Amino acid sequence: MEDLAASVAEALVSAMRSRDWDLMELRFRDCFARAGVRGGYARRLARDRRLMASGELTAAQIHSAWNRRLSPMFAELPDLAGELRELLPKLDLPESADRPAPAANAISGGTVANAVMAGSIGSVTIHQEAASPAASDGWPLVGGLRRLGLGVRPTRRTVGQTALPPYVARDGDDELSVLLRQAAHYGGLVVVTGGPLSGKTSTAWAALRASVAEDSRVFVAGGGTDLRDLPDQLRGRDSEGTHVVWLDDLEDHLAEPSTPGVLAQLTHDRVLVLATMRDEAYDRHRFGRHPAARALSVAQTFEVPTEWSEAELARLATVDDPRLADAVRWRGFLGITQFLALGPDLWEEWRRAQRAGGRRLGYLLVRAAIDFARHGITEALPLEALVAVANEYEEHPEAGTEEAYVEALAWAASLRTGVAGLLVPGEEEETWRACGTLVADALRVPDFPAADQYVWWGMLDGARKHRPAEHDALLAAARADLRARAEAGDVDVMRILGEFAGRAGDMTDAKRWYGKVVELDRSNALTVGQDLVELGEYTEATRYLEMAAADGNRWAASALARLHFDRAERWLARATAQGDKKAAATLAHLRSGPRMGPDTVKE
Repeated sequence: MEDLAASVAEALVSAMRSRDWDLMELRFRDCFARAGVRGGYARRLARDRRLMASGELTAAQIHSAWNRRLSPMFAELPDLAGELRELLPKLDLPESADRPAPAANAISGGTVANAVMAGSIGSVTIHQEAASPAASDGWPLVGGLRRLGLGVRPTRRTVGQTALPPYVARDGDDELSVLLRQAAHYGGLVVVTGGPLSGKTSTAWAALRASVAEDSRVFVAGGGTDLRDLPDQLRGRDSEGTHVVWLDDLEDHLAEPSTPGVLAQLTHDRVLVLATMRDEAYDRHRFGRHPAARALSVAQTFEVPTEWSEAELARLATVDDPRLADAVRWRGFLGITQFLALGPDLWEEWRRAQRAGGRRLGYLLVRAAIDFARHGITEALPLEALVAVANEYEEHPEAGTEEAYVEALAWAASLRTGVAGLLVPGEEEETWRACGTLVADALRVPDFPAADQYVWWGMLDGARKHRPAEHDALLAAARADLRARAEAGDVDVMRILGEFAGRAGDMTDAKRWYGKVVELDRSNALTVGQDLVELGEYTEATRYLEMAAADGNRWAASALARLHFDRAERWLARATAQGDKKAAATLAHLRSGPRMGPDTVKE
């Protein structure tokens, strides 16, 4: 197994030098995956290749590290040994510069008590080899640290924007900087804790840059990195410089049994170790009988609150970045950093859910909630209001069943990253609204689908029933939104605008749009006449019903007769009440006959 480990390590180094690395890396990763390897070993391949290419690690160091890792892994996972043994002959690798050279007669160093020489022995020169610089003196500089490289999630951006908005100082930044300066001088572990997406990494990054010189050296250990070499890399380091070990998500490293010992050694060697942890992970490892409890007991901790204080929000308001402005306006119960970090993931998941075979009904429910919010109904609504709008989207071929929508709601409302779902609960029980990140993105996207007249009807009915105080504002928004389409000649939209104007009490505008509808398409006279009857505009209604009846529409003739019948009864009743005996007799005769149907004239 030791020979196999050495051969695989040599093959890895050679593969990292090959122009076909991408293909070879996939082959190695497949071997690890099929053998059931856990712990991030596959991710180390890309990291080590990058470090070798940048000169931060030599090929010999990588060979040594993988040789040491693989031997015990083969003993525990014989399948891995088999997979790699089969892979090696299939690789077309360049000659490794680290292959052991033939025996040569050379002695270097100081005093030599015994020497065994191979081959022909000629003159022997003994010399003192210059000490190699410590590996840690080649670590990257703190001044070159970038938040994205440390794992900070990119936010939504448009053309011309950076991947992340500017860092906004938190209230505790100075306190954290003091802890870091002390640990940089004396050595120590500083752990930045907080809730999910609370901004731990960004806060630690900003405090570190403010606390140590830009030419300080930093080792950024990603998940799965073997930390056991760190004390050796630091041995013989420049005593005048500052060396920092960065451990994001420290809980991932604590899964390795050797990590607590490495942390103790690093702090003993006066190295600053800066780590981040979620609150729940810190509590789980810090208290009780966890092996890491002792290491964490000597750490200095700093907690990053998810909620931002008024002073922090005031500082944020001075920064000219639309993403920060959106976070303040639309975050709801989210923290600022949660809003910024979660937004791109939620948008992408929601957008992709509309595909065939995806979460179609869930997509439509969320779209309905987004449409309500971007048009002014920001309060949460019951499921029935969202369903009514979801059923009106043109691309939705048929309404889903109640059970299907309940299932879709469960999917949309499930927490992502332990923070929020696509739909979030409202203050009232069983009410829902779109997560604010989605609303903000929809308002920024220039080609977000417009609500058509039927979607507007669905939203207005939902507002009238569940948010009556906001109905009139929504109605005004609907009329303004649809006006351009109506003026472009869309007859169906004109008729809806006539109805909306009537609902708003603007009868002048209602009659104007109804008149255009009939002018462009005379076959609409019956519908327009019936709508005007509902609005109490009987004179206008009569004109359009007579037009339709004259064109041979029997339904229009019947509606016209019923209108005259009802109006006659109404006026005869009024005259009877004023003492007109002829009107009373006519009314009695009228009422003695068969009725034509339900009354349509409002008393």
